[in-house]
Amino acid sequence: MATLLARRAVQTCARHNRGLTLGATRQYTAERHSSLAAKVWVLTNGDPVDAFRTTSVAAGLQIPFETKHAVQAAGGSWVAETLGRPLRGLGSLLFKSSQPGALRYVQDAAATDLPRIAIAASREALPGLLEVGRMSRGQSMLVYLGVPQTRLSNIDVLVLSQLDRMRLRELGPGRANLDNAATTLLPFSGVPAKTDTQRQERGASSADDADSPCQNTLAVCIGQGIESGGFRLLTRDVDVLAEGLMRIPSRPRMRVLLPRAMNKGVRRMVESHLIRRLQALRSDTPGSGDSQHRFSAAVEVLDYSLSGQPSPVDVIASASRVVATADNLQMMALAVSLGRPVYIAGEERTTGVLRSHYHALDSRNLVRRFYPVGSKYDYMLMADIDGAADELSVIRDHDPWAKYDAQRDLDDIVSFIRMRYKQIKQ
Repeated sequence: MATLLARRAVQTCARHNRGLTLGATRQYTAERHSSLAAKVWVLTNGDPVDAFRTTSVAAGLQIPFETKHAVQAAGGSWVAETLGRPLRGLGSLLFKSSQPGALRYVQDAAATDLPRIAIAASREALPGLLEVGRMSRGQSMLVYLGVPQTRLSNIDVLVLSQLDRMRLRELGPGRANLDNAATTLLPFSGVPAKTDTQRQERGASSADDADSPCQNTLAVCIGQGIESGGFRLLTRDVDVLAEGLMRIPSRPRMRVLLPRAMNKGVRRMVESHLIRRLQALRSDTPGSGDSQHRFSAAVEVLDYSLSGQPSPVDVIASASRVVATADNLQMMALAVSLGRPVYIAGEERTTGVLRSHYHALDSRNLVRRFYPVGSKYDYMLMADIDGAADELSVIRDHDPWAKYDAQRDLDDIVSFIRMRYKQIKQ
């Protein structure tokens, strides 16, 4: 009898202690963000497009934000940070910071001054984003634009495009049904639609207004070389692109944009098969060959692996038309969001989910295939419904260009982040 009474007493004490523990946990969860500064960190790797996208989200939240540069992690450290909890303890033992309290993957950042929300959009910034969550013990909300190379449950809010959803669905039906993801049709570009008041505040300068592009200016956006959804940029694709650009009847001024992260082999291929051919056909170059292919203006090359380049947003905004290779989804989305006519080079060679995605954009009249006048597709020349032929896409009669509501994307993303913030705080 005495033994039974003793056991009951121990069980009663255990229940009481468990209740205190659960109560403390609930109180901690309710005060999850109370010890953090009311600000947002934007983690960037130096890419201007990613920086523009993440900064746009931070500004939409209407919370003070700071831009932090993500440190490129070494191979072993990157694996320890991105594979999740099983290796985090080992990583903390093997890769200790030389400065107590300083973050290893974020420059000029201390563990004593962590934000309530951290936003990233690149693979290089992902270790820093995960480190913020780990150092805050889960108190900081982590937001990632795209599909991260880590467990999806490690991120509080994912901002995915329809193509991202299609990729995840290929891995399994459950992968696409995420309660922590906001979805947009295009990869989020960071471009909100301007109101009439904002246009008046900016003035009537055509150089600064995205609705007043320079006449007959063509921006040619080259991708990194590979798109996992179903495209790889080959030499023949670059040759076809160069031939098509040289045969445009209106002879536009061209600006070729090379991305910051670009394979060296792809870069050499683009330089030799595209840029040199275009530059050799300038009107002021003697002996440039057939005179009907000569350009009336110079070809400007903007290499974003070098410093001092103009903002890609300003370049696209100042262009009257945009040609993007099929692997450059970010610049395609940026140009569509800015209301520019966008032509996709190499779309006919896309496969899998990427082909389905471009077909959906074609049917919505957001993009067209790059089949210029004078190319091998010229025999299919057809006038648009308004009676005019599109010199950059002559394959069929087109409906008028559709407008994409970029402001709605931004509003939906901001609303979703605020909703998740309240859910996690409760």
